[in-house]
Amino acid sequence: MTSENLAAIFPGGGKVLEVTSCPVNHPAKGEVLIRNYAVAVQPLDAKMLLTGYGGAVSLNYPAILGTSGAGIVEELGEDVSLLRIGDRVVFDTQAYVKGGDANRREGTWQQLVICGAETVAKIGGLEFEQAVLIDFPLQTAVVALHLFLGMGKPGTGNSKEKVLIWGAGGAVGSYAVQYAKSVGYELVVTASAKDVDRQKRLGASEVVDYKAPDVVDRLRLLGPYKYLFTASGDLTSQKTLVSLLGSEGGRFASVLGGDVKLPSNVERVYLPFSQALQKDQYSGLRSWWYGDYLPKVLQERLVEAVKFTKREGGLPALQQASADVFEGKIRGKLVLNPQE
Repeated sequence: MTSENLAAIFPGGGKVLEVTSCPVNHPAKGEVLIRNYAVAVQPLDAKMLLTGYGGAVSLNYPAILGTSGAGIVEELGEDVSLLRIGDRVVFDTQAYVKGGDANRREGTWQQLVICGAETVAKIGGLEFEQAVLIDFPLQTAVVALHLFLGMGKPGTGNSKEKVLIWGAGGAVGSYAVQYAKSVGYELVVTASAKDVDRQKRLGASEVVDYKAPDVVDRLRLLGPYKYLFTASGDLTSQKTLVSLLGSEGGRFASVLGGDVKLPSNVERVYLPFSQALQKDQYSGLRSWWYGDYLPKVLQERLVEAVKFTKREGGLPALQQASADVFEGKIRGKLVLNPQE
């Protein structure tokens, strides 16, 4: 039985990480213990570490940051029947939802992580780095489109209806394109001029340069749209989607909020999409995501791989890695292996 664990402890706002040995937690009923081989440094984690900002997250210090990882199941709690010791998995924890002691058990900036079995997905032979990098943005896109806008599951869409994805060049946007295409809709997207070929390969039928002076007019001519989603969330994109909805109004989803004046007949859906499946009110979709959809997507490699930078040095490298992400010095995603 595992007896050693190393964690990057966050002592409190404004303080640096302390990498130290800590107790090995063992899974309770419905939980698993996972040896963690990959964490991606998310902008929120970096912001929390460097500024103390937590948004809706409440931490009891000392804390362990991080909510997602990928690794190998080492121990099973009672009543866990769909996982086995040795399974290669990707997982999302409730470290930022529960807070308190749960944060120190489930924060993923450590070598051994406790996770509820219902938020673990098997990845087969896929690389740990790809599993953890695909999960977060794909989940954000699918939750926004399917859960909050009402788009169906793959194969249920109408090819005569259109979906608009603004900001398709980023990870969330790219996966939103791929998901909407798999559902069965026609895709209109905005991206940079140099990204046209890739977007069409991912499933877009029309690609509009978001910097074009006539971008609004071109998008209006290509509409109307059944679903609208801004994966960049910037104010320009939100104002554009409001304009496209016109006098009839409607809804759009955004990954960011902001001070955009909305007409009374327009609703902006802005929520922490990546945390939604941790809530029991969405347990039905959670079961489908971790038990069916995500394992299939990852094991059959149904979506585009993610470009990333691997930072050597394990947990001790997290402080500088977070600073680099926060300061925008890293292009793409940054991944570390806590076992190093």
